[in-house]
Amino acid sequence: MMLNEEVDDTEFFQQDFTTASDWELFNARLEEIFHEWKLSFGQAGFRALQHHELVRCEWNVQRETIKFTDVELEVAHYRAILPEGPPDSQPGCQAFVDLMSIENDYCVAVGGDELHPLAQWYGLREFVVVAPVKKSISNESQIRILMSSVHIAVAESSCDVPVFVQVMDKVQNVFLGVCESGSVRLSFDIVHLHLTPPTCKYLSGLLEVFKGKIGIAYVDPVAVSVRFTYSLAHFGTSAYVSERVIPFAERTGIEMASVSLPFGVAIDPLAKLIVHCTWPQVADNVVVDSQTYSDFDPMTAPLWSLRVQLEDTPVCYLAECLGEYLQIVDSRRALTEYFSELAFGAKQNLPGTHNPLDLLTESKIPSLSSVLPTIGGGSGGSKKPAKLEGPLTDEQLKDMLYYLFPDAEKPVPRWPYPTISGRAAEFDPLKIKSADPDSLVHRLATLLALCNAYFGGKRALAQLWAEFTQEMRYRVERCIQIPGVAGGFPDSRTCLLHQKLQMLNVCMERRTLREGGLPFSMTSGAPTSGLSGAGTGTAGGDSDEEFFDCDEEEQERAAAAAAAAAAAASGEPVGRLSRLGKMLLVGSDEPLYIPVTQEPVPKTEDQLEDDAEVLLKLGPDSELRTQMMSASLLSDAEAFKAANPTAQLEDFIRWYSPRDWIEDEPIDEQDPFGRRGHLSPRMLIPGNTWRTVWDSARPVPARRQKRLFDDTKEAEKVLHFLESRTIGQIAQHTMATLFHVALLTVRQAATPDRGAIPRYGETIDKLTTTCCRLSRENWSTGSSSSSGGGGPSTRVNSQTKYELLLGELMQLECCVEQVRSLRLKLFETDESLPVEAAAGESTDEKLIESLLLGNESELLDGAGSEIAAKMLAMFAEAKRAANQQGSAGTPSEQPGTAGAGNVSLPDPVEKQFTLRLCGNTVSKGPGTPQFLRAILMPQEFRLCGAFSRNTTFY
Repeated sequence: MMLNEEVDDTEFFQQDFTTASDWELFNARLEEIFHEWKLSFGQAGFRALQHHELVRCEWNVQRETIKFTDVELEVAHYRAILPEGPPDSQPGCQAFVDLMSIENDYCVAVGGDELHPLAQWYGLREFVVVAPVKKSISNESQIRILMSSVHIAVAESSCDVPVFVQVMDKVQNVFLGVCESGSVRLSFDIVHLHLTPPTCKYLSGLLEVFKGKIGIAYVDPVAVSVRFTYSLAHFGTSAYVSERVIPFAERTGIEMASVSLPFGVAIDPLAKLIVHCTWPQVADNVVVDSQTYSDFDPMTAPLWSLRVQLEDTPVCYLAECLGEYLQIVDSRRALTEYFSELAFGAKQNLPGTHNPLDLLTESKIPSLSSVLPTIGGGSGGSKKPAKLEGPLTDEQLKDMLYYLFPDAEKPVPRWPYPTISGRAAEFDPLKIKSADPDSLVHRLATLLALCNAYFGGKRALAQLWAEFTQEMRYRVERCIQIPGVAGGFPDSRTCLLHQKLQMLNVCMERRTLREGGLPFSMTSGAPTSGLSGAGTGTAGGDSDEEFFDCDEEEQERAAAAAAAAAAAASGEPVGRLSRLGKMLLVGSDEPLYIPVTQEPVPKTEDQLEDDAEVLLKLGPDSELRTQMMSASLLSDAEAFKAANPTAQLEDFIRWYSPRDWIEDEPIDEQDPFGRRGHLSPRMLIPGNTWRTVWDSARPVPARRQKRLFDDTKEAEKVLHFLESRTIGQIAQHTMATLFHVALLTVRQAATPDRGAIPRYGETIDKLTTTCCRLSRENWSTGSSSSSGGGGPSTRVNSQTKYELLLGELMQLECCVEQVRSLRLKLFETDESLPVEAAAGESTDEKLIESLLLGNESELLDGAGSEIAAKMLAMFAEAKRAANQQGSAGTPSEQPGTAGAGNVSLPDPVEKQFTLRLCGNTVSKGPGTPQFLRAILMPQEFRLCGAFSRNTTFY
């Protein structure tokens, strides 16, 4: 009994030896993962891979994490997503077929997601990799235990997908693997060295290693596939150099025909041209490759292919200019910080702010406001003070202002604005919210970006903007229309800056009408009424209008209105425009006349937003809200009463809102004047706005009314808006326009080569859509706000979005230059090529497009093609440059005549030998597939082997 108690209390003797160990649990979990992923093919057939299909297709990757003791491992399943197609009923294991296929030899992915090394070396479409998450597995015992687990899991789960274990340092890419199908076991092994053993430098030594590893003689010879790779990084005279053209820089004696943002790259956008010479499949008994002799002469290779390596981040001129402009959007420095003479109190010294009496005698000839007196001509030039002192020289500033205002350059402007009809077909206002291409706003945004990038930074930008605003004030005070601005009222489909300039033009048009007389002569009343409507001359009309705009003279204005009302009460109509068809007044047989009314009130989008905000705050029952909304209605009602003294509300409604006049049914044929009817129900509501306004309206013609639109005040508001902008606000108001200009610049530059640019149409549409969306996002909460921003977060978000757009625009700019660089290097550079390229897709364009997509492109005539001759000439030139010696008159200097016999390539940067063996053995019946790939580089040597054996007999 004591003995039993001692045994029960001893933990050692209570150990349960039936419990699974950590190793067994790990094996079970690995087997479970293989079952979950369904790695046993078990299918009737599968189709063979196409040429380099593993590079072009997408890859699906599944991952699971498991632990073995204290080591965390990741199990990843890689599978190529191939298009659906009928299976070819290939016999045997899919991995064996992939190994024996030559279609995906030497495929390399360039850019984006690189192809997994195992897919590159073995050509497998599906495999599993077990790799440590943190530390590498380099201990031999750990490697053996892990490989044992993989063998057990593969056998127990009937997995016929190759399973690899990553060992040694991860940068070495060393994988050990196994694949079992039926009674055949395929073992994968990799050897990685920094130096190539002497016995493995040539095919002869590799064949000895390969056959020695197999140990069994096969009936068929070894199928050998060989590739030599040559790299060219120095292009010599074929290097592509893109000149940076900066408008208005130091004169070169050549007049600029056009002004645009700089476009191009600072260095050749191609880093390397890579040539591959390939022998796809030859028998080992018909070729010799040893230290003393080699049949692998690249000039006799049956396949020549080309690949390019692009520069990662070349400096792009257009993107650089836009990027610097984006950096100033947060600047809060005002113009007065750069030019103190613009400060309040010193304004009287600026052009256009002299004695107002000078305006009566000064000429209205268009004149630039702030440059040298000899520019503008006219009497105003001699009265202008010295210009603002800034980084821009007199000559640069003069040319820039002539570019913005070509109407001031005499006798013939160098940069006239295109006609409206020429722009209408190209500009789609429903797209980017900026302005017409090559309009004043586009030109201004271009010059501001150029000044900021190349002519002195923010101070140069401030100088140009100050000169621009002074010119605006000069033109407004002299009623000189602003060129390059679309006509009509402010268009909310354009940017705010363009709307402001439209508003200035409208203000000047209204002022010109007032000074020259309103078109009251069109009235159908008595001649006396028409003349009174037109005024007695420029000074008289102006004085009347100015008189009635003075709030201090309310009594005199009321007296004038009373006089007009008395004239109307006496039966004398005033301010008639024309009859309204055959209609008669409801209460009499007098005709119904359309009155001369005030023009509609133009508003920019920020004013509309401010009005909407005020109305929202006032509420629906506010009397002030009603007055604001009915101001135009009251003006029209007063003009209608003046033109129709005996009219009633029904007559006003018949003209102003015909839908609210309901004619009686049936219509009386004896009274075809539309008088038999009644008002709509909403017009009969007691106390409605229409009735209230009609009752309070006096018979005052439009010319006697207080103006609904005060052009003087509105123009001053716009001028103040322009003059009070900070540097950051200037950039914000022109940012969308500048990106519109940049997009047009890229599109114009890419047009000759658009057939060779990968996904050109898709890229342009995406950039246009993004520009369209960003142009409608507000940098600021209101244009009249002094801060000019909707908070730091709004500015940061907007700036970040524009930076992302800039990155996409830079990629397209770089791609255009890459196409041009490839054209220079690979094809004849005559002037006819761009025309041919623009006509449609050609073989050259398809080759360039394929190269830029990262594909390996085959040369049709191999070493005898014209492209190969150009490549040989560049290799020869690079070799002479490296040896610091020249040899004039050599065949390599004449690409068109270079031949295979007198030109040679340099030593290859990489050699690859792929050995395959399958079929029957000499003495032991059917054999199993054997595979070996050798990769030889100057400082790296790699052997990738896959050797199989039949487990039934071995």
